[in-house]
Amino acid sequence: MMLRQIWSHSSFPAGVLAALALIFALSVNPGLLTTGSMIGWSTSQLGLWTAVLGQTLALMGRGIDLSIGSGVSLVNVSAIALFEAGWPLTAVIPATLVLGLAIGALNGALVGGLRLNPLLATFATSFVLLGLALQIRPAPGGMAPMPAVMFLNGATWGIPNAMLLFVLVLLLWALIAASLFWIRLRAVGTDPVRAWNSGLPVQWLKFGSYTLAGLFTGLSGLFVTLCVGAGDPLFAQPYTLLTIAGAVIGGVALNGGSGSGYGAVLGAVFVGLTSDIALGIGISPFFQQLIVGCVLLVGLAIVVLSGRWLQQKSNAALITASAHRGERA
Repeated sequence: MMLRQIWSHSSFPAGVLAALALIFALSVNPGLLTTGSMIGWSTSQLGLWTAVLGQTLALMGRGIDLSIGSGVSLVNVSAIALFEAGWPLTAVIPATLVLGLAIGALNGALVGGLRLNPLLATFATSFVLLGLALQIRPAPGGMAPMPAVMFLNGATWGIPNAMLLFVLVLLLWALIAASLFWIRLRAVGTDPVRAWNSGLPVQWLKFGSYTLAGLFTGLSGLFVTLCVGAGDPLFAQPYTLLTIAGAVIGGVALNGGSGSGYGAVLGAVFVGLTSDIALGIGISPFFQQLIVGCVLLVGLAIVVLSGRWLQQKSNAALITASAHRGERA
């Protein structure tokens, strides 16, 4: 029974893909699991892992966030600007989180309050946020406090600090996933009309999902800042499509209502490992995006087809059980 629950879970295909990608990555780079390699890999991926949780919140309520990359970039350059203005890390951290919440609240007001199409609303927001980021810092530069950068790029008892910080992020996610808000948001994503007829505040729930997504955007931007140690308005632009790909590969439905943040993270791990494998094999940078894109398409196809197969098996099991109950009656 336990085994059936595991392989029928929405994140199971992503877990398999991530495991296969890890095995292949180890064959290309046997030293990948050394402390030094794990520090470098987890630090570079921490921002993406955090951002994909924000995308999951938006998708769960039958929305989407095309502004995540620009939002992370804005938080990144804003944090560097605050550091240059003499702000200490203890003040920059809450400031970046508030900025992330404000970005999420803006998207939530457009989608939940004004009821704009989430695709168009967040697409427009992405240009606004990118424009602000370029105004603050037109070119890469600046410097984050070196002790904080060294901490994120270090380890404690042999465990990368980036992974320890991500455990805290997952604890935050666990609180959200265990809340009544999450249950209601899933209901909105599954059927907004039925949720509205049931008395749920659909628009407020969508506003809340984007606002919380902004919180993860702020965290991602902070992690990117301490990973890179500088401000770059274009560094996180690929995050938008990578978070969507990671979430969908992780079993999060584009039409909302199903999936989990843990599956989305596994999907993001697969996405990150794919890029590292292409780099490890020595594929030319001119072809890496092509190869990675093709692998992601294959991964998406596997997830979609396996999901359909699992759904068919589940339906068949329900039909069989109903038939047996009818015979006994």
